[in-house]
Amino acid sequence: MEPLKFAPWTSEIDLGFYSALGNLKLNHDRLDSAARRIHNTALTQDHVPAGFYRGEGYIRNYNTMDEYKQVDKAAHIERAGRTIWDAINDGAIFSCPSLLSSFSAICYADLKKFKFTYQFAYPTLHSDPTWSCSTAQKISPKETLELVDKVQTWRYSVDGRQHGFFLAKKIRGDLLDDDHESHTPLDEPDDRDFEHDHKPDDTPDDRWNITALADYETGFFNDVDADDQCTCFADPSTFESNPGWMLRDLLVLVRQRWRLEKLHIMCHRETQARPETPHAIFFEVESVKPTEGDHYATFPSSPEGRDSLSSFPTARSIAPSERVPMPDITAWDRDTRSTNSSPIVNMGVYIWSSSSGVHALSVTRCLIGVEVRKITFVGNAKLSYSNPYYVITASARMSMSEAEANRNGKGNGRGNGEGQDRG
Repeated sequence: MEPLKFAPWTSEIDLGFYSALGNLKLNHDRLDSAARRIHNTALTQDHVPAGFYRGEGYIRNYNTMDEYKQVDKAAHIERAGRTIWDAINDGAIFSCPSLLSSFSAICYADLKKFKFTYQFAYPTLHSDPTWSCSTAQKISPKETLELVDKVQTWRYSVDGRQHGFFLAKKIRGDLLDDDHESHTPLDEPDDRDFEHDHKPDDTPDDRWNITALADYETGFFNDVDADDQCTCFADPSTFESNPGWMLRDLLVLVRQRWRLEKLHIMCHRETQARPETPHAIFFEVESVKPTEGDHYATFPSSPEGRDSLSSFPTARSIAPSERVPMPDITAWDRDTRSTNSSPIVNMGVYIWSSSSGVHALSVTRCLIGVEVRKITFVGNAKLSYSNPYYVITASARMSMSEAEANRNGKGNGRGNGEGQDRG
């Protein structure tokens, strides 16, 4: 047995997320900075794509950088962790096991400069005493194919929130044979084709049975050998012997609800290309020392054996206030693309921004009403990509400003970049 170590947990955000976040803030949330429910694969949709597992999350998009900086990061993580803790203690976790892989995020979107400041929190209930594990093992390709088929069949019968965490028990081949013999009729043989009554050669000797976590408390593992009981989770880790981060919270549930100090873990790693290839790993975990006292866990801490909330910032062991991601996507959304999208951004901002002028507000509403997207830029100063001035003129059908004409501040409102003295 050696100490159980986990794969590091980091956030990888697709560029489409920033676009969706800006659009959501501009057209829906506006000045509302209340928390919004999201998932690990979608900002506004509740559907989880095939091949993905659901993770429950919340995001707050603040209106100003000052509001973002004033957020208590420690309290933010603690609230997210307490949600998991309370769900474990009152049993609500069994109706929504995806909470075990939940997350929370705070952000500020600068829609003018296309800059986003954010921080993701992955709350983890730290176990004390800690766990040790045995050497990871794999099963045969034949048995892997049987396991993958059973898991996929089970998923179709349950809610998507159940997919990431489940129970599995192995039914040995000798038990299957005994069960088959006990149900063999004693009648005389007839004209049936007995060749098809036998198991084909590629049928595995052992079978798997899959069910939800809640069935542990209804006797799913009754009369099952301890070596054939597996507590399972969908593991995103690619390390040979290190499971994913969400196993931490699952072990807290096991100790707190089921009072187990020793169990078998299956890290389910499924690939769509070759499902028969053994990727899942199996190992036994055991508490380093028996838990003391009547209470197996407390929040946030207790003097004796317990499980408590531990704050793990996104950037490894660096404190949240010391490292804040600030992606600048102007290189991805710039020049002509930026010039074309900036009027739309500004028109949206003018509608709900309390600081916008009455003239700009009235003009913008008229433009939106007739779906105008190309207007004339009037002025003799440098035109910004993201903050053009709008004036209704007789020639409002075409733009005098092009992206190339205003590159590096060379243009002043004319397509050829030449100066214009308007007096």
